[in-house]
Amino acid sequence: DRPQAEPRTPKHQELPTFDPACPFCPGNELETPRERYRIPEGSSVDDWRVRVVGNKYPAFVSELPGVPGAAPHLQRVEAATGVHEVIIEGREHNRGYTDLDDGEVLDVMRAYRQRFAAAAADERIEHVVIFRNQGAMANASVEHPHSQLAGLAFVPPVLAERLERSRHYEEEQGGPLLCALVEGELAQGSRVVEATDRFATFVPFAPTYDYEMWVSPRFLPPRFDAVDDGTLAELGAALRQAISAMERALGGPDYNCILQCPPLIEGAEAALPWFFQIIPRRYLAAGFEMGVGVHILVTTPEEAAQRLRRPLF
Repeated sequence: DRPQAEPRTPKHQELPTFDPACPFCPGNELETPRERYRIPEGSSVDDWRVRVVGNKYPAFVSELPGVPGAAPHLQRVEAATGVHEVIIEGREHNRGYTDLDDGEVLDVMRAYRQRFAAAAADERIEHVVIFRNQGAMANASVEHPHSQLAGLAFVPPVLAERLERSRHYEEEQGGPLLCALVEGELAQGSRVVEATDRFATFVPFAPTYDYEMWVSPRFLPPRFDAVDDGTLAELGAALRQAISAMERALGGPDYNCILQCPPLIEGAEAALPWFFQIIPRRYLAAGFEMGVGVHILVTTPEEAAQRLRRPLF
């Protein structure tokens, strides 16, 4: 109940279908870094539905010169070797993820799967993350709908900790922690937003952000690059439904959508299944959050789920 300023509501401008200055719009293909994949494959230069190109400002690159030295026993330095790509989700400048039809959503999911597989095939890569930054508060620099993929040559510490907890649970209880969480949420019900045959969308019991949602498989899935088209289609539809619910309930906030995957370690996916995390960006972190790494929420997860479930009239 702390006093709270009004959430920052982004001022969304009416966007054109085509922006001649946008490097992701059709006709501007030569303005992007080298293309790495497209749907349909083998089509002509300007005949595409989804394109994947290298990131013009990559955080990770395949080859790097030497890195500066560091003081022994105090600092460690490693080259930022890896992969960083942009997945252009469609041709039209003003059609976001929730505007896509079922076939277009499946195209995006197929591109995710193919690029995940390509990154995972590089023996240097230890972890792959796919994410979508929507709007300025989510740190998006280009308005044209797109996602990004990063392949890292290391396992992030937070992920290593998550995997360790999940393996400990699996050893004690005989099953994946995430699957148990999903089963518990469906049984309890108050934090569930939507459920389908294969997926559950819910506000986690202890979210980091107000109105955060997880879209998780209801059963242990294979590694993401081995998921079949039927599962991808239902996953894409579940994501579209969840983002639509967030936009309806919160007035179209900026957001991040992240594919949280286990590291590329043998057997990791059996203990730590993948899931999507959707984070509305309505408030900036304050000194307390940055100082101690604990977030203060102003909405209970049960209240958030109830609002997200509310039908559109």
